[in-house]
Amino acid sequence: MRESLKIKVDNMLELYLDIEKQFKWEHSLLKHFAALTYIQKDRKFDKEKIQNMIKFIKSKTGIFSYYRGTSSFIIAMLLCSEYENPEDEFSRMMDNEDKLKKAGFKNSMYLPIANYALLITSEGDFVDSKVKQAYELYCEMKKNHPWLTSGDDYALSILLSKYNKSVSTIEEYYQSLNNLGFGKGNGLQLLSHILSFSNEDVKVITERCKKGYDRLKENKLKIYSDFYASLGLVSLLDKEGTIAEDLVEVALYLNKLKKYKWLGKGMNVLIASALVSQEYINDNKNNNELIQTTLSISIEAIIAAQTSATIAAITASTAAASAAN
Repeated sequence: MRESLKIKVDNMLELYLDIEKQFKWEHSLLKHFAALTYIQKDRKFDKEKIQNMIKFIKSKTGIFSYYRGTSSFIIAMLLCSEYENPEDEFSRMMDNEDKLKKAGFKNSMYLPIANYALLITSEGDFVDSKVKQAYELYCEMKKNHPWLTSGDDYALSILLSKYNKSVSTIEEYYQSLNNLGFGKGNGLQLLSHILSFSNEDVKVITERCKKGYDRLKENKLKIYSDFYASLGLVSLLDKEGTIAEDLVEVALYLNKLKKYKWLGKGMNVLIASALVSQEYINDNKNNNELIQTTLSISIEAIIAAQTSATIAAITASTAAASAAN
């Protein structure tokens, strides 16, 4: 494994252990996401700033708001890692919340992350048109896959809206991936959305994605559809085939670490994909390619959405098990 990536992983583990002590009552997966976010941005983790931001969010939202609970930590952490004045940015998010709902987006646990995605990809007067375009894209997606498309696609529809990609093009990725052996489902839909950031030929990038999947499988890192997003992040950048090797090495290293092993291979591959993708983007920032700039912004929104969905699934299954007993 490249030394720079090993240092980054070791620093992430050290930060996680620190966050674990400071936020004992938060879900451990949230703390892993926080450690990843701050290492990616090379920012100093500030417990007091985040705690104050959580209090601010609670003061501006109702008791049943989806911005509370799990989302309050995620949003507070993301805003504090990105902005000097996170309170001002959250106020902007509240303004944008009304615009999202007016356009047709439903109030749900997925809306806070979608709203954050809107915040980091929009400027002032362009928000209204972006929201309208994103909802139109979401509706088209739902027409194609009514049983797969739901609130967890809100953030991606916002990220994709700037590309003016047609749903028929996104569907080409979906069908091509399915023909290569990827099982149909929500995970495949997310992967096809991520790959549609690219301007490359559909066949070229989907075959690259399949090679990445096979490489993981060869190294006993087979992932299921919930974590197909990791393949998308790497495939968008890996024209030379070197990033896939980094992905394997980092994921294997994470699997050996006590605090990461329990997360499972899929989540570790997802974390590894974020680390190696960002490393590649940082190493090639002089290229100034649009895909790299956009993907750098999109990575944290994608991982945030995946983290929220995973925690929601764990919470739901735990509640169901308790009810059954």
